[in-house]
Amino acid sequence: MKLQLTLDGQDAVLESGRFPDGAVWGRVLSSLDPQATTLTLRASAMQTLDDLMLVAQVLDAVRQRCLLRQTTLELPWLPYARQDRTMRDGDSFALKVFAGFLNQLRFDRVVVLDPHSDVAAGVVDRLVAIPQHRALIHSPTLRAELAQGMMLVAPDAGALKKVHALAQQVNATEYGILGKHRDIASGALSRFELLKGDVMNRDVLIADDLCDAGGTFIGSAAVLRAAGARSVSLYVTHGLFSKGVDHLLSQGIDRIWTTTSLAGHELAQERVELIDIDTIYRSEGASHAN
Repeated sequence: MKLQLTLDGQDAVLESGRFPDGAVWGRVLSSLDPQATTLTLRASAMQTLDDLMLVAQVLDAVRQRCLLRQTTLELPWLPYARQDRTMRDGDSFALKVFAGFLNQLRFDRVVVLDPHSDVAAGVVDRLVAIPQHRALIHSPTLRAELAQGMMLVAPDAGALKKVHALAQQVNATEYGILGKHRDIASGALSRFELLKGDVMNRDVLIADDLCDAGGTFIGSAAVLRAAGARSVSLYVTHGLFSKGVDHLLSQGIDRIWTTTSLAGHELAQERVELIDIDTIYRSEGASHAN
């Protein structure tokens, strides 16, 4: 996790580590102005409860010394977002469990980039969501491709709401819809199919919130190419890429766009473009100020 602190608009220096027993520690090295009133913490690529503990320690250190009136947590990636319901007997509603810990920190706002589903707003107190379509527009190259006729495709019914908002954002009059079957017990994917949309001789863009290993998108690309698509590209807000981007680029995906919510700048290459979360959050901050 990368943790950044600003107080009244000024960046502060942080230090963190781990004790021999495994417990994490975090502290603020910069001098703290007792009159500081506005705190913003950005926790990029938060993935564990140890990361949340570091956020809690930094927040507590500042609260002890400063007259804070507004506290904001910028959380580009919301941990446990995919575990937003109980799928089978014995499973945990993990997002709600995580939100319970997060809510105890009493941030005035928790600004999340493209949460997996609307469930997040129901369990995370004072959540402000930056939707997918407002992140995508910060790529001039992708905006240009869509303006020139690149066709949006939803990878499954669960992505329909977001792809519809994307289509409205870029004034697209149509989009395709794919279907797939996932075995709940094993997670295995099968039976990819194009349910709606004529992709013959079209450049298409699959849009979704997260890419992990990428099986959904490799299977989707095969179906789209079989239906006549000229090229198949991918936009995901959160690029985990647990098998690497080459795993996708060598199996039917021509180009990839993603943000730096999880992906590091080192992933950028000719066929992979990263949208910096700094740009997204600055834009959102300006819009809220207005």
